[in-house]
Amino acid sequence: MARDRKGKTYVTRILIGGCEQEISSFNPVPSTYADWDVDRGDHILEANRGKATTIWGAMQEFDRWGDVELVASYQAVACAAGPLAQKDFERIAGEFLDSIRPHAGKVDGVYFSLHGSMGATDELDPEGYLLERAREILGEAIPLVISQDLHGVLTEKMLSHIDGVAIYHTYPHVDFEDTGRRAARQLMRILRDGVKSVIARARVPALVRGDELITESGLFGAQVRHAKRLIEEGSALGAGFQIGNPFTDVPELSSQAIVVTDGDEALARRGAEEMAADFWENR
Repeated sequence: MARDRKGKTYVTRILIGGCEQEISSFNPVPSTYADWDVDRGDHILEANRGKATTIWGAMQEFDRWGDVELVASYQAVACAAGPLAQKDFERIAGEFLDSIRPHAGKVDGVYFSLHGSMGATDELDPEGYLLERAREILGEAIPLVISQDLHGVLTEKMLSHIDGVAIYHTYPHVDFEDTGRRAARQLMRILRDGVKSVIARARVPALVRGDELITESGLFGAQVRHAKRLIEEGSALGAGFQIGNPFTDVPELSSQAIVVTDGDEALARRGAEEMAADFWENR
């Protein structure tokens, strides 16, 4: 059994779920509820087990810590498409939030697998909305960590409701599992090691496309390697770089560096600004 600092044994209960879609604001055909695959409860764990997904990566990391009980709520995933019709977003949001209400006050931490480039016809920050409402249900004290695509847009609203974030480190994307592991590790460090996470981001007014974004061969790989070094050296709990999605037209669309540290806001800010400055030179 895990033990707290007073030696008392306990099981850590983690709420786990997700909502993911990448949209193009310029696609004239809205997507609908029928385009989504929805799983609920324990079926989420079975559907992801052994698959190259962020949730499977998180499941493996949680298992490594021992004495963790996963409480699966709701997972909705759709392929890239036009903006989600507002009524269908409201249906998905309602189902997502209804699924976590029974667990309020009964879990120790939360992990949500998100994308970062969702969009509805009337709601430009659906993930920020979900996180804001989830906080209202679960409370401000419970640690909440998310994962996102490097083509996502981590907004101010999202930032105000999370304690940690893990960003894909590869394009083309081949590190889904690793991203889930990094998100879960941040959450467990908060819960088990008592770290006090702070998140800094440095935004860059640039939208980029092309071969130089291939992380193994292009210039953008330098920013990702910088982020990985911060994590590997232990100076950051998490670090990544989002290049946004030029086809998702939202107010905070940009490229941005993100760094999570244990209580060291200056270090987080410095790490993010260094990545952003290097990116600007390479733009």
